[in-house]
Amino acid sequence: MLETPSSILSSASPPAAANSDAEAMPTRLIQPIGVKALYGLSFINSAAETPDGVGKGPALLAVDPYRGYLLQIDPYTDNATILNPQQAESFEGTTGLALWQDTLWYTHDHSVFSCKLGDLEAQQVLTLPYTIDGVAVWENTLYISCRKAGYIFIHDRTTGKRITQFSAPGIGTENITVCGEYLWLCDQVEQTVYCLDRATGELLMKVLTPFPNPTGIAVLPGTTPEQGIVWVAYANEEPYVRDNPNAEMPFELTFRDRTFIHPLKFHRRSDDGFCLSNGYLLEMAYVEEIDSLEEVQLSGLKWHIALPTNTDRQRVRSVEPVGLPFAETVIN
Repeated sequence: MLETPSSILSSASPPAAANSDAEAMPTRLIQPIGVKALYGLSFINSAAETPDGVGKGPALLAVDPYRGYLLQIDPYTDNATILNPQQAESFEGTTGLALWQDTLWYTHDHSVFSCKLGDLEAQQVLTLPYTIDGVAVWENTLYISCRKAGYIFIHDRTTGKRITQFSAPGIGTENITVCGEYLWLCDQVEQTVYCLDRATGELLMKVLTPFPNPTGIAVLPGTTPEQGIVWVAYANEEPYVRDNPNAEMPFELTFRDRTFIHPLKFHRRSDDGFCLSNGYLLEMAYVEEIDSLEEVQLSGLKWHIALPTNTDRQRVRSVEPVGLPFAETVIN
């Protein structure tokens, strides 16, 4: 049985955050029911009631681009509330989402729109020659990710005028968020979370995601490139066995949509030059059965197999025999 070193770190307390929301946020898989895909991700402070009923914690905002639903998701109960039942059509195809104070910013094709969260009356802010994938807002600055251009564009959020730009760290479609001095991105092709200096674009940290096709990222204040937790949305398909009683063969293998939000825990070891993400246990079994077609006498038979090794990224917890006992030989 293998254990990655980060699985030990995941059981420890997360680093102290700048506010109590980080401590109140549950670190569990969030899987809203009835949602085809979740894109873009942002926090709404004090919008979800805690299970004990004594206070309120942060909720999550996300968008379903296929149905056009703007969703407020309770991280404690997985409940998803549609905030735009009358404006769903205008949010179809939206992949980027950001919230600054009471103003919502979202992407649609080549443009960025903004609206008040209360009325959702959209106003076009700017347009680019290429399709815009993600948007993030910090004070008076807009950060825009564009896969076709290969850049992250920085604009003034009031005038829409471009301030500067720097190269995107990955090659795929990237969603983006900003918090404090750091710019966080998730790349669908690279399956990687990046942390950049939001002023210079310098890459500070990158870590693999435990699931494919990340489509949104949200970060609470106090998270640093050294260690912490970021929330990542995923959207893909999974195979399952469908029970169709009217068919001649009632059980069919098909695919269904799967989307969820998962807390990505990470720990960067800057001295060693790598970063560890969520730890997990892996159990492997190897069984060799000798069954000859006719009786054969074997004497002095020895069977050798290679076992996993201890590295900075994995640790062997135990090796146990299945059937006959064995001798373990350590080389190098």
